[in-house]
Amino acid sequence: MEELIICVAPYPSEKQTEKPDHEIDVVDEAARCCAAGASIVHLHVRDERGNQTADTRLFQEQCSQIHSRSNMIIEGSTGGMPEHTLKQRCVSYTVPGVELGSLNLGSINMYGGVFQNPVSDILFYARELRKANLKAYLDCFDLSHLHMLEILKQEDLIDSPYSIAFIFDYPDTLPYREKYLDLYLDAIPPDSIWFLTRYHSQGASGYKRALELGGHVRVGFEDGPFLSDGRRASSNVELVAEVAKLAEKMGRRVVGPERARELMHLNGGRS
Repeated sequence: MEELIICVAPYPSEKQTEKPDHEIDVVDEAARCCAAGASIVHLHVRDERGNQTADTRLFQEQCSQIHSRSNMIIEGSTGGMPEHTLKQRCVSYTVPGVELGSLNLGSINMYGGVFQNPVSDILFYARELRKANLKAYLDCFDLSHLHMLEILKQEDLIDSPYSIAFIFDYPDTLPYREKYLDLYLDAIPPDSIWFLTRYHSQGASGYKRALELGGHVRVGFEDGPFLSDGRRASSNVELVAEVAKLAEKMGRRVVGPERARELMHLNGGRS
């Protein structure tokens, strides 16, 4: 039975249009999502009010608490505020317990503006990942971004198997089409582990093609709260559980964090 890794991004983004009407307890959501089948939790460095910050005090506490309740893989984001320096945007890489670091592969139109990721910035983040002994989680919004993957390989800044996320449907970005996904899969290195992320997808049903093709998935309030029947999930747990249930029906075995570490060749990050 083919194995499946589920990543959860539990905290809604600043521009998320369908935010829950209750506070998100990141630690509790992560632990319960792990029990439901998620192996990876994607987190931004935030303060007590949920704003992105370069101060890692709360983030460090959350990471420690998550690992006191589960053995989830923690992925630190390079998200931040416009005023943050490059160094500040990747402070999550310095926190004990983080094993993956997000690495956007290029610039893209988004939310009426431009999500800027020039080559110089990408190389800076990749070198910081190397220093921190972390695996890069490569975020791909466009087919042209895969050229950056080749540059990173040539610079010896990423290691196989490459963890690549194909991201669709965010406002002004590439909409999901099966033929677009097929183009991506034709272009990536054979030693790649790929994830599908869809903004405001209709729940697990929006990931069926990925499950059929051997891919992995990311769900969570950061990407959208909807279940396959159109209802809003009351928690991230519902989103994870729905994917896990569909995977079981399709003959995919959801793996836990330790097996996910083996599949992705993680080395444990900082101790």
